[in-house]
Amino acid sequence: MTHVLIAVDDSDTSVAAAHTAYRLFGESAQYTLVNVAESPPVVWGHDGLRYGTAYPLSIPGAGVIGSVPFVIRTPDEHDRSADRVEAAEQTADGIAQEAGLAHVESIGDTGDPAEAILAAARTHHVDVIVVGTHERGWFKRLVTSSVAGEVIRDSEIPVLVAR
Repeated sequence: MTHVLIAVDDSDTSVAAAHTAYRLFGESAQYTLVNVAESPPVVWGHDGLRYGTAYPLSIPGAGVIGSVPFVIRTPDEHDRSADRVEAAEQTADGIAQEAGLAHVESIGDTGDPAEAILAAARTHHVDVIVVGTHERGWFKRLVTSSVAGEVIRDSEIPVLVAR
């Protein structure tokens, strides 16, 4: 039996990817859907200094031109709450229902999407990973990374890209 991992988000391309996987692998395959909630961004400031400290910003040749907040902290365990994981799992469940997949294991996770998808694929010993891709312009491709591209680049498991 083929074990298929379908990486989903809350977009229509995820539903299309799930439909494509089902059309290709059929009822006899085992399906696992994974949705990854992005980690909260770096938080400026800390508990005692909510919005950070303003430090002078100087540019050589221009002098001091203003001030910017410069105290940061990384997200802690409270920021990676079980609520975010549960919401991600519910999104995966919704995509499975919308795509008409039955007997699906849904996984919710937080963190870097590509890393979490690959970790889920290794943990569940899947045979193939199915990812959808979004239409993006040349500038957006230039400045932002593609989860599908990262999964393709880093995966040792075959990856099917659905459009």
